[in-house]
Amino acid sequence: MPRPSRLRACGAVALLAGLLLSLFSTTAGAQSNGPLIDVVEVSGIIDQSIADYLRETIARAEADGAEAVVLQLDTPGGLGVSMEEIVGLVTNSRVPVAVWVGPSGAQAASAGMYIAYSAHVLAMAPATTMGAATPVDLGGGDLDAKVSNAAEARLVALAELRDRDVDFARAAVRDGAVIAVGEAEALPEGAELPEDIEAADVRVLSEGELVDSGIADVVAASLPDVLTTLDGREVEVTGADGTIESRTLDIDQTAANVRFNNLGLVRRVLHTVANPSLAYLLVVAGALAMLFEVFQPGFGVAGVSGLILFGLGLYGVSVLPVNWLAFGLLIVGLALLSIDLAVAGLGALTAGGVIAVAVGSFLLFSGPELLRVSVWLIAPVVAFTALFFVVIMTTLLRAQGSQAMAGAEGMVGKVGVVRSMLNPEGHIFVAGALWRARAPDQAGKVKTGAKVRVLGINDRLTLDVELVDDPEEAAVVG
Repeated sequence: MPRPSRLRACGAVALLAGLLLSLFSTTAGAQSNGPLIDVVEVSGIIDQSIADYLRETIARAEADGAEAVVLQLDTPGGLGVSMEEIVGLVTNSRVPVAVWVGPSGAQAASAGMYIAYSAHVLAMAPATTMGAATPVDLGGGDLDAKVSNAAEARLVALAELRDRDVDFARAAVRDGAVIAVGEAEALPEGAELPEDIEAADVRVLSEGELVDSGIADVVAASLPDVLTTLDGREVEVTGADGTIESRTLDIDQTAANVRFNNLGLVRRVLHTVANPSLAYLLVVAGALAMLFEVFQPGFGVAGVSGLILFGLGLYGVSVLPVNWLAFGLLIVGLALLSIDLAVAGLGALTAGGVIAVAVGSFLLFSGPELLRVSVWLIAPVVAFTALFFVVIMTTLLRAQGSQAMAGAEGMVGKVGVVRSMLNPEGHIFVAGALWRARAPDQAGKVKTGAKVRVLGINDRLTLDVELVDDPEEAAVVG
């Protein structure tokens, strides 16, 4: 018979596992015996967090025998690798996947159009837009014609697979064509346009024109309207054996069990930081917080906060098309500013550091506007960084130095312990604090753990020390 302690341990492990799973994903919805409908909101930049979550959601829907999965889509585009993964998940899903571009004001631009065209059923809300599927070079250069042709072929293949408008698919890639859903000749109020697309270049279609042209299957103003249009619709899905089979959707809204899926806390944070501007801010803010802590005794709130911010920013940078040379230049610039501050120079190294930070910031991301940091954000960040080192930290260190000089007089003659090798400079622990110290040149390297006596302090806030040879004196540490 299992021991109570072992049962409690197993229960604790199970509880912890459940908690971790809940952090990565959450589901909510009314429970009933009717058909199961999974609803997933996909908004913002298409990144790997979204792709991973959709893989799990579709797999869970297949395992639970869901009648359909509905993706509520609103995206300006995103990463091609993540988009291709999502398109593959949708086209190979054994559960019908419907994409609803909504609510009003939503868009399915760039990568979003590929995802929308891959769906078994495509619905759009009034005052929404779709298109501008021209691929862009993330390096900022001219796009190879082969890449553009491949993108066009990919979207055309999806259009043919779902029996949608092939001509619009070609125009969306070649010319950046965009359509908007409305009842007038003008762009509907609330509709958002992709970057670099003028309202005059948008083709406005009425609900009837949109469906008759084959661009979308239905116009639906709300999620319940989407579910209503899905009921009785015949779609073709991939069967368990890999063959294509027809299925007629049976969705009775009065009995349907609608399960809303949301990104869990962890994935929501990771998805949020996968934004060029936010990732850039987190990296700089985290680095400044950690550098602030370097010039303080001990390691406190600023250091811990800086580590967290820098780690989140580094994740965001890593999943985006970053120029790693520019990232390295940004870090080198911060290092130069720190070195000049440490030696109280504020000269050429400071000027070089500010220039390196500025250049690294401007070149950090390239490509479309969606994946770049705005110059209106870079300018104040670089200015604050310079102000942080030249004014804020310099003033703070001078104030600390005045206090230290006054307090250091009382430490003369005290015995401390070497915490990092003096070669000839390092750190010692004396009078309850960590101090930079310098041993006499003739002493050579003073190893960690050795006892030293404080002789005085110089204008660089470095203690002058000497080795303690007397065992009795060395036993008394100040």
